[in-house]
Amino acid sequence: MKLVVITPSKRLDTEISAVIQMFEAGLETLHVRKNHFSTRELEEYIKEIPAHFHNRIIIHSHHKLALKYNLKGFHFTETHFKKKIKLWWNTKMIYIRKPKLIKSISHRRVEQLYLEDKVKTDYCFLGTMFHNVSGELYSGFYPEIVDNAIKKSGKKIYARGGINERSVELAYKLGFHGIALYGHLWKSDTPFQKYINFVRFCKEKNISLE
Repeated sequence: MKLVVITPSKRLDTEISAVIQMFEAGLETLHVRKNHFSTRELEEYIKEIPAHFHNRIIIHSHHKLALKYNLKGFHFTETHFKKKIKLWWNTKMIYIRKPKLIKSISHRRVEQLYLEDKVKTDYCFLGTMFHNVSGELYSGFYPEIVDNAIKKSGKKIYARGGINERSVELAYKLGFHGIALYGHLWKSDTPFQKYINFVRFCKEKNISLE
């Protein structure tokens, strides 16, 4: 089961230093979700991260920066699908020049997993998946339905929302291809320590995060 981290939408004072520490500790994929950033602001954000970590970054906006920097890939949001011509042209250029970039998308409901996506992607997020406090599946999601979707949809599905030490064991048991840490880290004053504690917990429980 893969582990990815999604950044907060608003920049935090200690965010960059925490991100760099996570990379140094072994984080393989960071989703930079800064949908309100201008192209310049997102580029400055990327520049603050050492270049040798750029190939672990997936951006959620201003996709053309993936051509300028050695990034890991880009994520499609609902905003992209509202601008069909721009989406078609930009993705065509990126696909041609850098065909091996990772592409991802988000879904909120299980039934969406059985539909053909508007664009070709490598994996998708599903959620909000779990309750933060109880660790149980969020209303509208049921173990049997989620299990079937993971096995039969033909898509690699990453659980998003409510991922923490209380929910990760269920996520692993259900067979998710990956999980995304978000609020569990960034609502804390010490996000890097939260990250380390989570990774250690998974190791203790024999939950593979490779």
